[in-house]
Amino acid sequence: MKEQTKSASRETSEVKISRRSFIGAAAVTAAALAGGMAGCANQPASGSGQSASQSQGDAAPGSGEGETLLPNPEGLEFTKPQGAAVAFESQEIDAGEIKETIDCDVVICGAGISGATAAASAAQNGLSVVVLEKGSSFAARGTEIGAIGDRAHKEAGIELDGNAFLEDAMATAHFRCDRNVWKKWIDRSGEALDWGMDTVGDACGKFFCANQNSVFAGVTTWGSGVRLENGISSFVEAMLENAQSNGADIRYQTPACKLVRNDEGVVSGVIAKTDDGYIQVNGSRGVVLATGGYEYNWDMMTQTIRPRDLAVYAWINPTLTNTGDGHLMGLDIGAAEDDYPHILMNDPAGAKTGNRANGAMLAFLRVNENGERFVNENLSFEYMSNAIMYQPGAHGYVIMSGDILTALEKAKGGAPWTPEDMYDSIKEVLIEADSLEELAEKCGINYENFEKTIARYNELCEIGEDVDFGKNPTALLPVNEGPYYAVDESGCCLVSVNGLRTNAEAQVIGIDGAIIPNLYALGNASGSMFYGTYPHHLSAVSHGRCVTWGYLVGRELAGVE
Repeated sequence: MKEQTKSASRETSEVKISRRSFIGAAAVTAAALAGGMAGCANQPASGSGQSASQSQGDAAPGSGEGETLLPNPEGLEFTKPQGAAVAFESQEIDAGEIKETIDCDVVICGAGISGATAAASAAQNGLSVVVLEKGSSFAARGTEIGAIGDRAHKEAGIELDGNAFLEDAMATAHFRCDRNVWKKWIDRSGEALDWGMDTVGDACGKFFCANQNSVFAGVTTWGSGVRLENGISSFVEAMLENAQSNGADIRYQTPACKLVRNDEGVVSGVIAKTDDGYIQVNGSRGVVLATGGYEYNWDMMTQTIRPRDLAVYAWINPTLTNTGDGHLMGLDIGAAEDDYPHILMNDPAGAKTGNRANGAMLAFLRVNENGERFVNENLSFEYMSNAIMYQPGAHGYVIMSGDILTALEKAKGGAPWTPEDMYDSIKEVLIEADSLEELAEKCGINYENFEKTIARYNELCEIGEDVDFGKNPTALLPVNEGPYYAVDESGCCLVSVNGLRTNAEAQVIGIDGAIIPNLYALGNASGSMFYGTYPHHLSAVSHGRCVTWGYLVGRELAGVE
């Protein structure tokens, strides 16, 4: 299976569009959203401004041509991501169209980190498992898994305060989350990761902790991330191989499109698509939605995400199959979801090339179009990105000066890239000038304010204390010699992170508040944890929740929990 499950990494195709005006459409219920998104694929915007679902005559109630849920008074422009077609189907599928029926204990929709972990856990505990994956390979990205109390942290001598972590998580979500879900992750994530390390063996290389807690501008960035020497793709591949060794049946290019319920309303299986037609997989013990986010479903995003969060320059998740199929399948049968607006996991350093400019992620001076500094450049990524997106035009400028490689080396801090690598990431978008006035003119920055900002910033560098914003003194690098450089910076989106409401056992909750029997949601198809912003400062908690509940759900379905 190694050849079949090799991790994919494809470039995202993007189309620059001028943003439609948001005219305050009526609120869209979860069920209506599911119906409105039925069967639509992400498509370039038409001249009429219709969304893909509207062009098919299936728009969500309350929305007319060119309307979406949230207003866009600034007229922000968006780079619309292009992904795969939506697999979910709203219409009923006739039993006569089913070409094959498969019976098993557990059917898992999605072969990412959460689906792979759940498959391994369930199969290890003696269950028959079928995994349905939309893509031609598994989905994996990144290098870290978050956990508390695991042996990698213990070996590094790092002990995290779970109660303080919980308080931070709740406060970051403004308490618009489920405390029991967070508490379960904190209590069981260490055990889950230890199991994961035992399961994958040497496939991932070393598991190690790179960072202790750090505090900048009153924000604690937690050292909860455990880094994998060979990256997350090695973890997912090893999990799937372990699941297969225990009898799991993994089917690629077989997207789930419809949930099946019996006469008592219990979720009993899934209908999926193949090149030869529909198949039905019946899961006697449970159906697990592990289909990822919906960042490549533009129709969903324009109805659920803040316009400022959508106005990023780059969409950098290589998993183009993330079109919200699990969300839509759950909503279709009455599942509840997280409150709007939903959030995107955004980083700073989004470049107009559509890539993340790693060299621009460093703590260089930032200014907006008005030539004003607006942020402590040492903030954790979510707050830094939010500050950038809040500026006029949802962007700002990274300012550098002098020899560029020397500047990158000085600003590097703990970044894992060489100055040469960082320069390569920004050279296509680097704006260069011999004077500050010329730089301001090239960028469209108000020079009068810019000149004052630079003078003040250099003054702070001279005294060695940022009394204006509280930046780390070691990152105070003056802008006092040419040549001068700027990078036009917006956010870059990784994934959407809100999903179906779940309890601490990952069971999906209906809009009536009752558990939907036999239905589970994991990873970015699940909700109940995040609100307002994705907490990058709670390091690697996104991958951490995938592993924790993948492990726990497999045990729960086997009756071990």
